Amino acid sequence: MTTRLLARLSLAMLLMFAFACDRIATAADQPNIIVVLADDLGYSDLGCYGGEIKTPNIDSLAANGARFTQVYNSARCCPSRASLMTGVYPSQAGIGDFTTQTPDRKRGPGYLGRLRDDCVTIAEVLKPAGYGCYYVGKWHLHPETGPIKRGFDEFYGYTNAHSHDQYDADYYIRLPEGRKKEIDPSRDEFYATDVFNQYAIEFIRMGQASEKPWFVFLGHSSPHFPVQAPPERADAYDDTYQRGWDVLREERFERMKQIGLIDSERWKLPPREIVPVDRDDIANGFPGQQNPAWDSLDADRKRDLARRMAVFAAMVEGVDEGVGKILGHLQKTGDLDNTLILFMSDNGACYEWGPFGFDGRSRRGETKLSTGDNVRSIGDRGSYQSYGSGWANLGNTPFRMYKHFTHEGGICTPLIAHWPSGIGVSEDWIRKPAHLMDILPTLIEVADAEYPTTFNGTNITPVEGTSLLPVMRGANAPPRTIGFDHQAAHAWRDGDWKAVYSKRMPNELKWELYNLADDRCETNDLAEQYPERVEAMAAAWQTWAERVGVVQKSKAKSNKNAVDAKALSMAPSTQSPRVANRPLNIEVTIRSDKPHGVAIAQGGNQHGFALHFINGHPAFDVRVNGIVSRITSEATVTGTVTLKATLTKNAMTLSFNDVDPIVGKSPGLIPVQPIDDLSVEFDDRSAAGDYPQTNPFNGTVLKYSVNQFAVPSKNDTSATRNDSGVFVATDMRQVSKPLFADPHDNGSCAPEIVWIAAAE
Repeated sequence: MTTRLLARLSLAMLLMFAFACDRIATAADQPNIIVVLADDLGYSDLGCYGGEIKTPNIDSLAANGARFTQVYNSARCCPSRASLMTGVYPSQAGIGDFTTQTPDRKRGPGYLGRLRDDCVTIAEVLKPAGYGCYYVGKWHLHPETGPIKRGFDEFYGYTNAHSHDQYDADYYIRLPEGRKKEIDPSRDEFYATDVFNQYAIEFIRMGQASEKPWFVFLGHSSPHFPVQAPPERADAYDDTYQRGWDVLREERFERMKQIGLIDSERWKLPPREIVPVDRDDIANGFPGQQNPAWDSLDADRKRDLARRMAVFAAMVEGVDEGVGKILGHLQKTGDLDNTLILFMSDNGACYEWGPFGFDGRSRRGETKLSTGDNVRSIGDRGSYQSYGSGWANLGNTPFRMYKHFTHEGGICTPLIAHWPSGIGVSEDWIRKPAHLMDILPTLIEVADAEYPTTFNGTNITPVEGTSLLPVMRGANAPPRTIGFDHQAAHAWRDGDWKAVYSKRMPNELKWELYNLADDRCETNDLAEQYPERVEAMAAAWQTWAERVGVVQKSKAKSNKNAVDAKALSMAPSTQSPRVANRPLNIEVTIRSDKPHGVAIAQGGNQHGFALHFINGHPAFDVRVNGIVSRITSEATVTGTVTLKATLTKNAMTLSFNDVDPIVGKSPGLIPVQPIDDLSVEFDDRSAAGDYPQTNPFNGTVLKYSVNQFAVPSKNDTSATRNDSGVFVATDMRQVSKPLFADPHDNGSCAPEIVWIAAAE
């Protein structure tokens, strides 16, 4: 071997060694990462954002890190979590509305109700960069795409449902399968928020022992309803909340000025917010009205409500105590300086469903007034309560509306970043608009990771978010556009301008327009002043919706993947008959060798009807207030069959081929007009009858009629036809109003829109 060749080989080896050393140094410098996500925490609930709740540990993160004023979420827990976890919009991640076991096949991959295969999670991106990945708490991205399947090494918490009893020790699980619970308090001592905090430290210890950089995601279920906390923790807040939401809103607003969050006159405290339109019992008698003045309530109601909010505050304080324990552990082990900690909430404060909250299962319209000694049992073991829209309005100070909505109160979240060796201390608030989908790109830059173009053989959707690391370090950010859509509520942010299309309002819906540079709290609608801008922004929203796979109506054509923003209407489809408060005459002719499935159905999981077959047996289902009444023929039919069914206040009947009808007791007339269209040969969206959703028919429907598709009479002034033939309400305060109904026992998981019918 020549001397020259030896020299070249030696140089090559030196370069390789130097490169390897550089990579080792880079890996050693990779920070540890902790993301703490609160559930249903309002914009101003934290002390460092103006709240009266004691959060000294989170406040210390803010004081020694960076604080954001305009970070957005996706209006609801699981769409926000999907976006945070994947760096794309919720529909691009597969959870455009909510998690579900029965996705609407006509809405496409944006509404699978679980994480899609063509997106990647934070864990799936960080693991190839050398990170150990750990998850604690609420997953809520569907158990079939659970944390272990999507890249996390260890998990403790729950993978199903949006919330659960904080005291139910047996519900919370350890994954992967076969892992023994390292922390397993007795049932008498178990409280989920505390155990989540303990597991966060347990997983941090695992990461530290691995001698690799580590990522811990702490997804709290607090302070989501059911509001539950040990009574002694809530006691400390009773006197505070006896003062009421009106006084406390004013005080929060003043504190926000003092801490510099409110920086000018462009922030104005709006009047008390309205209670969204809903059934009267669910809205506590205030549908479409302002939340009541605190001083208008009697003493018993004040005590009940003050205790509900006191329990909520104790839940928030429990989250803060966990942050304090994490900080103490990191300080003790020398990892605090090189650990990036992010704290945020998944949506605005939760109004569900009226100013007095609810008790027991959601959307049953049950609200109990606790008095005397029973007041202290609110939030204790076995309880299930929410705190209501009045306190949620306080939580979102100074913004309008709540979770579910795309006004600022629904989609603006606190965000705090703390990383002493990486970003230092930001002296001022960061006022650049951002979104939870920016978290993944931020962590990619922080960890020196790479976003894949393919993963497990699947092409991956390009990331939508943008890294926030430069702005955390003081850099400017260019103007950006951000789109929002959640169950008929839309918004489009373009620089300082924001267009909003709401829902469940007492007035006719239309696009609203705000200049947030001048009007941060959306108090001055400029839509009439700038109609061309409104039109352009609505069109931009439409283009965005089509690009990211937003499908507003389940019957959308394949060549149009989103509802036309200009055509959004406050009316049932003309493809469906009016059935609210009317006797029904239904007829359908089918052909099948052994009919099974839905012939025709209208409505969903709260109200509706269905003519269907069960292994050849004709059946007629009527659903009222979520409960199904059914009559079924014992005969088995085949071939061509004509079913006839009737519904009156006193009876329901079913016959086939003109034989004598079967008669059953009526549940009463269907009280509201469903917005779910009449479905033929399957049941679209949620099920009107007592069967699995869709329940497709195995034959052919030859013809059908329902009340001959009656249209409003000449004397019916509640609705008129517009130029497109669509029924449009003329006085929204007295006729049909939109609402979302809950298909689940305990939650706010509402995919179905129904209508409160006008008086006939």
